[in-house]
Amino acid sequence: MFLGTCSKNQKDPSSVVIVCLILCLLIIAFGFQGSRGIWQPDEGYYIGTAVTMYDRGDLLVPYLGNEIFLEKPPLIYWGILAGVHLFGRNEWGARTFNALCYVATALVVGMLGNCLFGRKIDGVIAGLVYATMIIPFAASNYVTPDTPLALWTTVAALLFWKSVEPNAHRVVIWKVLMCAAFGLGFLSKGPAVLVLCAGMLAFLAVRRQFATYLLAPWFFVGAVTFCIVGLSWYIFVAFKVPGAASYFLDNEVWGRMVSSKYNRNPGMMGALIYLPTLVLGSLPWSLVWWRERTQLKAVISDKLWWTNLPNNPSTLFLLTWFFVPLVVLLLASSKLAFYALPLFPAFALATSRLYVSHGSFCAGKAGAEVSTKLITAASIWILLMLGSKFALAYYPTQKDSRALWTSIREYLPEGKYEIVTVDDRTDGLIFYGAEEVENVTIKEKPYPIFAVPEFITMELQEMADGDHYLFLIGSAKHLAEIRDILIGTGVGFKEIKLPYGRWLLICDSLSKNSK
Repeated sequence: MFLGTCSKNQKDPSSVVIVCLILCLLIIAFGFQGSRGIWQPDEGYYIGTAVTMYDRGDLLVPYLGNEIFLEKPPLIYWGILAGVHLFGRNEWGARTFNALCYVATALVVGMLGNCLFGRKIDGVIAGLVYATMIIPFAASNYVTPDTPLALWTTVAALLFWKSVEPNAHRVVIWKVLMCAAFGLGFLSKGPAVLVLCAGMLAFLAVRRQFATYLLAPWFFVGAVTFCIVGLSWYIFVAFKVPGAASYFLDNEVWGRMVSSKYNRNPGMMGALIYLPTLVLGSLPWSLVWWRERTQLKAVISDKLWWTNLPNNPSTLFLLTWFFVPLVVLLLASSKLAFYALPLFPAFALATSRLYVSHGSFCAGKAGAEVSTKLITAASIWILLMLGSKFALAYYPTQKDSRALWTSIREYLPEGKYEIVTVDDRTDGLIFYGAEEVENVTIKEKPYPIFAVPEFITMELQEMADGDHYLFLIGSAKHLAEIRDILIGTGVGFKEIKLPYGRWLLICDSLSKNSK
């Protein structure tokens, strides 16, 4: 077995322990979720898009303000709207879906631990390990598609294992459900979900099951299921929105895997981002691996262990799940810390196995003492996690859209108005009630989204009679440039200094004769 075995007399945890784990997960996930305002940029993008879709009455074509926003597929928006519908238009409701995905992922990791190693204790510890690692916890508190993606890749991994484990039953059902899970992952973050497939294919290749697994009648049913669940929205939008199909290919395939146009840590030097992500992001549990480093070194240098690896499917499964997708992430041109989130369930499972196998939960007095220490240490760590959420809720930052809305609300005029930002997106203001927010640019090469921001001079030419325009400026450099542009075009304005180095320029209404 991978990393040793534990006593056969070891007792599995009771149902009470499992219920306590679930309650613990809910507290970690939902504690202080409504205390912090919506943070820019990512939460502003996704939550702003969700409420815009709702206000427009269109749940299929994502809009952010008045612009089509095709950066991510719609599952994240639907989830946000479901939470807002159930719990109201507040931060807690907006983050509910993300938090539930985090809890569900931890529970699926627990189910996998039970399936892989045959004991509930492995599942309980694996779920706890995943939930208390820094990166999964951090991602659960910041609304992005990464946490839903981690859920569906983990569900797909569970279903894949159910279809290949020794003495597997109902194999076809697990395979088709796996394809549906991949489809939901595709609706969460596009082709990123398919990175896990590389690990699965490597597993099948090493086990010499590639042909027998894939070349079977179920594959057609599975492919159709995946296409219906995962591709139908893309096909609809490709026909509905001109240019969408080519943008999907560029944004989600070529631009992320090959091109450096998105400037997300490209090149091999950018790959170094994953070292601290995996080592520090898995704290405190990465310390378990450091403690067992001598044994791990012996395992890695044992040729017999590597020779027998194809005959140890659970270990092979975890290794291919973790390392093969990691290689894909390292080679991709676009790299961010949260991109590695789908690897953490595999790391949590291996960590729980390592922890349980080396006496921490074995029968006897010593095992009980260690278990007590674990409960104490985990409780302290969880309190620290909740304390960090509480501190961030009241930490003053320029990212906080709620604080920004509070600072500008008194200056908003009556009637129709538009808030214009300059290379400093504040889309979270839409969530708090801003009538219209538009981002313009003074850059020659702005960030390549589907609806590229207009240049500021074009926005000035479009200013309508009687409308009120407020320019929200985020830096002193931009303030001087925008001030000169407005003066040069004959636009009068009043200047107001805001917190965190921002300025609000309230423009006079223009008449057609003054344009």
